[in-house]
Amino acid sequence: MGVLSPSKNNRESNSKTLNLKIEKIRLDELESFVNSETYKQFNIVPITPQRTRSYINNPNAQAADVVLYLAFLENKLIAFRTLFAGKVTSENQQIRFGWCSGNWVHPDFRRQGFSEQLLTEAYTDWGRKLMFTNYAPNSEELYLKTGWFKPIHQFNGVRGYLFPKTGKLIARAKTNGFLKLLFIVIDLFISVATHLRLLFFAKKTPNNIRFETLLNPDEECFQFNKKQLLHNIFESGNEELRWVFQFPWISETDNSFLEKYPFSSYSMSFYYKTVKVFIENKFAGYFIFSVREGHLKTLHFNVREGIEKEIANFLKQFCRKYKIEIITVYNSEVANRIIERKFPFLHVKKYGQKIYGSFEINKNNKLQFQDGDGDVIFT
Repeated sequence: MGVLSPSKNNRESNSKTLNLKIEKIRLDELESFVNSETYKQFNIVPITPQRTRSYINNPNAQAADVVLYLAFLENKLIAFRTLFAGKVTSENQQIRFGWCSGNWVHPDFRRQGFSEQLLTEAYTDWGRKLMFTNYAPNSEELYLKTGWFKPIHQFNGVRGYLFPKTGKLIARAKTNGFLKLLFIVIDLFISVATHLRLLFFAKKTPNNIRFETLLNPDEECFQFNKKQLLHNIFESGNEELRWVFQFPWISETDNSFLEKYPFSSYSMSFYYKTVKVFIENKFAGYFIFSVREGHLKTLHFNVREGIEKEIANFLKQFCRKYKIEIITVYNSEVANRIIERKFPFLHVKKYGQKIYGSFEINKNNKLQFQDGDGDVIFT
């Protein structure tokens, strides 16, 4: 079975005892692959049409980028890896690289080195320039085992719990009927306790600061972003922001890939919010966050310094109004304000991940990392 007519990029490589066939899909082949009969026959698909459209419209991408790696044993898809292009600023120069985003191996073939083989192919094809973040512990272990990756940034953030659902946080909650009922009762007590606490949480936004909430960034945000572009270490200008909002990875309506795709493709509740900040009625910047099924994640900050306390308070008010279960903030300045005054959250803990890279980056102190760097902003 052929995925496509083998291109010059495709080749066969031998594992220890099995003949593993690796096929590579370039960006300019991706749409044809997703529309092929072969793709339709997969029990597990390596990419969704929605994510495909996003990859194709990535402003940092090039037609020859290898974005999908497929591993076959006896014509059976047993592993895949996906990447998309990014740009990073180092010594005032932009470097293209591949963001690792999506790595899957069939349960019957795990711990046999197939995932590492696909990573090796990607490492070569992308000129030894790869990055990853938003990782699970097992994935981090795989990447670090190669010896190629070093941390280039540590997010020192915070995670707060306001209306937590224990059934989501504790895996055993769904193992039997008794435990399920027990955790429903626990959640009820938590909800009552939280509502009582919120009676003592007052709005404290200064009169000279005003917040305006939108679904997407507007022209005023884009104009402001042009002035602040050099402050981001990764390319996150207007083209990139429009790309994120116009070509999301998650759908609230199409759940047809829920069982066929092992990563994010559908959510019953997923939305972005853009919050514009005004000081003395003058536009002072904006920030972006997402909410997915009760979990709020901050993604992008482009605001004047000195109002982190007010932003933290706005987020608390939003969590209160919309009964947010969990909030995750990587921006250290805003996170510190939440840690300093944890109320009304029931529990707050320090929380963060790293961004790893396989090549050296000379970081300018004036350049900043964003909470949503990599694929975080999409999921």
